[in-house]
Amino acid sequence: MARKMKKNTFVEGTVIAYIAIILTKVLGAVYVIPFYKIIGEQGGVLYGYAYNVYNLFLNVSTSGIPTAVSLIVAEYNALNMFSERELANRVANRLIGLIGLVMFILMFSFAPLITRFYIGDITGGSDFRSVVMVIRVISFCLLVIPFLSVTRGYLQGNKYINPSSISQVIEQLVRIFVALVGSYIVINVLSGRTDIGVSVALAGTVLGGLVALLFLKARAFASRKDLKKDTDYPPTIPWQKIAKRILLYALPVILISASQDVYQMVDLKLVLEGMKLVGFSGAQSELIASVVITWSSKICMVINAIGIGMCASVIPFVVTDFTHKEYNGINEKVNYVINTLFYIGFPMAAFIIVFAKPVYFFFYGPSQYGATVLMVQAILSIAFSIQLVLNMMLQGMRKYKVLFANTLIGITVNAGLDIPLILLLNTIGAPCYIGSVLASIIGATTSTAIILTSMKKSYGFRYKDVFIFMKRYYGPLILSILLMVGLRFALFRGEMTSKIIVMLLLLAAGIVTVGIYLVLTYRTGALRRIAGTGKLSGLIDKITGIFKRNKNKEANAAK
Repeated sequence: MARKMKKNTFVEGTVIAYIAIILTKVLGAVYVIPFYKIIGEQGGVLYGYAYNVYNLFLNVSTSGIPTAVSLIVAEYNALNMFSERELANRVANRLIGLIGLVMFILMFSFAPLITRFYIGDITGGSDFRSVVMVIRVISFCLLVIPFLSVTRGYLQGNKYINPSSISQVIEQLVRIFVALVGSYIVINVLSGRTDIGVSVALAGTVLGGLVALLFLKARAFASRKDLKKDTDYPPTIPWQKIAKRILLYALPVILISASQDVYQMVDLKLVLEGMKLVGFSGAQSELIASVVITWSSKICMVINAIGIGMCASVIPFVVTDFTHKEYNGINEKVNYVINTLFYIGFPMAAFIIVFAKPVYFFFYGPSQYGATVLMVQAILSIAFSIQLVLNMMLQGMRKYKVLFANTLIGITVNAGLDIPLILLLNTIGAPCYIGSVLASIIGATTSTAIILTSMKKSYGFRYKDVFIFMKRYYGPLILSILLMVGLRFALFRGEMTSKIIVMLLLLAAGIVTVGIYLVLTYRTGALRRIAGTGKLSGLIDKITGIFKRNKNKEANAAK
């Protein structure tokens, strides 16, 4: 029997969401090691094509309405309008079902046209029919995942972060199991075609979403008394008006997400065209594009998980503060978000940059392009995470003009620099295939600067706390990076041949670095500022208390 749910505070919600997201992303990153070996490079290209298209249709279906539900639910809770909150959830489920069905029909029907857009006149690459098939298989997710997203948005708006986070882990586990077992049986046991193996793997996304949805429904049913509390009066707002509000809240988010995903599709096309312009063959261009768009970014999703986890927890608290015009509270959360992203993200990115070659080898084996792309992709992940969370906060504050402006300007800068940077790097003899990633970094940084400047002008936001935090933070970070560099040269001197040995060495380097980093940041006070005053801070006190007691015992014994 499912247990009742408990509400979470902002810091607790952030920590819970981050742990779940990081676990999900680590699982997603690690499983690609056997998966990549099963489907091979060509299968990886097909997989990348399918997901690139799917993300666009999925975000049109799920990015807007679930976010709107979370915003409206949080707002109605702040105003004690509980019956209206429940009506909003029911209306949202009907809307999302309709939109998901339409997106499924469009994606399934236009799969050949989308494939033609990607492949064009490129020869020696993926088969046309194979690309169409994988796109159509993954389109069935649009009949399941939208409902899952709305349910998560509803629970997050009610400050139930824990079950939503657990459902993500469940979804990932089911997806990975089906992908690995299914593709292995098709390709290695039945000697089937690679595209069929990839299609079976993609079907795991549908099953994962379905199992996660059932889990959330069971948890919500177990807590129905709490969720339905004080809802025994008829809603004071008609469903038509609530539907209109949902669509008005959702439309900006849908447009922003769609524009970003359209750019991702265009970015893939620009990488292919850019590689072609500098003399790469069709097969080489597809391989490089898959490294840039799919495989290196999968490793860096461990960094992106910080931002994604914060997005899950930040909405209800920002909406509550904004509803009550507590702008100082929002300002504090902005500073906390930036500090936390720096505290967790920078050392992660530094580790990936310093150990880029062994990390990429561990996941995918030797690669001519992988390590270099991964180094730049790690930097992009930090910039993207900051932009992602700040944009989510703008949605909670209903600052849609700034949301549109920063996103569209960032995309324009990004798209405009893609091919010029590829050509420039090729001219000066640098790795031209990182040009599109550098363009993305510049675009994301531009967007973030616009957001922070706008918040300062509109609400007088100050970022003094970020600079105070950096004073306590940069020393431990620099020392940790120097330690990483030393470990890199000490542990990886010769040729890498065994993935197991590489994994053990990376694990040892990671444990040593994390341990030193935590001790240093604890001594400077940076860790305490991130932990806050809740349960996480209490856990740190317990751990340090144990060490202090042991130290005192040793001192007394010495006397």
